[in-house]
Amino acid sequence: MENVNELPIEVLTRIFDYFDVRERRHVSAVCTLWRDILHSVRFQRQCRTFLDGRFEEEFTESEKTVLQSCRNLSIILWDEENESVYDYEIEDDAEGREKEEIIPLTYLFNPTPQQNITDLIFSQKLDLERLDLNSTFVSCREILQDRLEKLENLKELSLLFDFRPVSSSQEVDPQVWSIRHNRIETLRIGLLDDIQPITLTAPNLTILDLKPKCPWILDIIRSYKHQLQSLKIDFQNVESMSTLMMMEFPCLTHLNVQMLEDKDNQIRYARTRNRFVDEEIEERFVKGMPKLKQLLLTSNLMFFRIAKALAKYAYQLEEISLEEQQMDYELLKVVERIPKLRRLTMLRCEVMDLGQVHPTLSLPPCLSELELLHSKSNLVFNKGLAGLKSLNVCAWTSKNHKILHKICKNLPNLEHLTVAFNSPKLENTALRHLHRLTKLKTLTMTSMELKLLHWKHCSVVPSVQRLTFENCTLHQSMFRPIVELFPSLKELYLDRCEFKYCDNDNDSDNDDSEDRDNKSVEQLRELFPLCRVSFRKWLPI
Repeated sequence: MENVNELPIEVLTRIFDYFDVRERRHVSAVCTLWRDILHSVRFQRQCRTFLDGRFEEEFTESEKTVLQSCRNLSIILWDEENESVYDYEIEDDAEGREKEEIIPLTYLFNPTPQQNITDLIFSQKLDLERLDLNSTFVSCREILQDRLEKLENLKELSLLFDFRPVSSSQEVDPQVWSIRHNRIETLRIGLLDDIQPITLTAPNLTILDLKPKCPWILDIIRSYKHQLQSLKIDFQNVESMSTLMMMEFPCLTHLNVQMLEDKDNQIRYARTRNRFVDEEIEERFVKGMPKLKQLLLTSNLMFFRIAKALAKYAYQLEEISLEEQQMDYELLKVVERIPKLRRLTMLRCEVMDLGQVHPTLSLPPCLSELELLHSKSNLVFNKGLAGLKSLNVCAWTSKNHKILHKICKNLPNLEHLTVAFNSPKLENTALRHLHRLTKLKTLTMTSMELKLLHWKHCSVVPSVQRLTFENCTLHQSMFRPIVELFPSLKELYLDRCEFKYCDNDNDSDNDDSEDRDNKSVEQLRELFPLCRVSFRKWLPI
């Protein structure tokens, strides 16, 4: 085959899947065929176009043409700092002139920014599947009004309202803004403060992402509670959380609850709760989600309230993520009794052992993924890790070699390992038992400095197929032994890494640094001829 374009379009499409956005932009200029493939729906869905500014000028025809293939569009409208009517205090002069009211005529004759954006979205008949708008409530309402149904293929809508007080000279429109669309499946509303009510008519809605700062937000949830499959909600007060817990969600599979810095709320609730009445509400809430599979809690109060009910009634629960929490050891032990738990994540959590000398946690036998990231505890995982297949650990300790030794000794079925430590200095013998993980397929090392000595103590690890370094300092000499240690390696990925050249490298002039970097990249690819070598933000030092 002399020409790569003789390959089937399906094969070319698969090849382009490996390119990042910047590479696709360059490749699309090679020929018409490649441009057509990369402008297809398959790739445009993966790309989001961001437009931000004041939009005081109309879009040119060439700019509109570029957006014809856009599927995901995000617009941020930066409104003027002042209101539409300015009051200036002018000092009295000798003739005794008083204050004057000055009205700017910026948009009196020209189209307003809202009109320009409206023209871009609706006059061009963009085939959008996702639309994000970030501006004031008044601007978003003026842009969309009742036109949303013109975007026939729209499935996701995000509205982020930047609250600004209305000046005394402006009248508030009492009319309720009604959003209607028959195909919208996902709605996100971000609020920085209280805004005017919105009503929603979306028969296919299944995903909601909301901040209930306004009472009418809970009305939207109540209207669609019987069909929601995913709900993300960021609470601002305890009352809103209590209102939500009175609802049932028969189709819900994903629940994400956030209420930051609510440890004091949890303590106050623990002191004043009505044990029998509240437990009945909490159990009814969990039983009202019979299909729940994924639960993410960034709320001490919510976990405190529903933890025991989860152990009793969350029969289908497969994933639990606990973030930014201080929890009692006895409360965390409820995860032992969740029968189908497959994945557990603890991010920036602190487990209070309440005097336990060696607090143990026996995880369910079906657990296959465990993430312990920036968490503080003295927990000893006693059981449930023999079948673990994926481990992501970020430990706050200088004894990183001991942690790695325990992992290699006790987790024989591990297939995916990601490790990071608060101290970038890794012991020279930390990786010497890596060969014991006979089923390991991917290894990711984050935030550490790696030298040749770290690999000299290693034996061959024939099962590893992907090796990733993230935010690491890498010495040039360490790559040659990696070729021999990982003979089945198919992908080497360097993400935001700093690269140290050999000490005897005489080519240290700044003028030649770019050539040296390009040469190093080519040398790496030559070292791994049967392996895909990828880079992101290569940072030579």
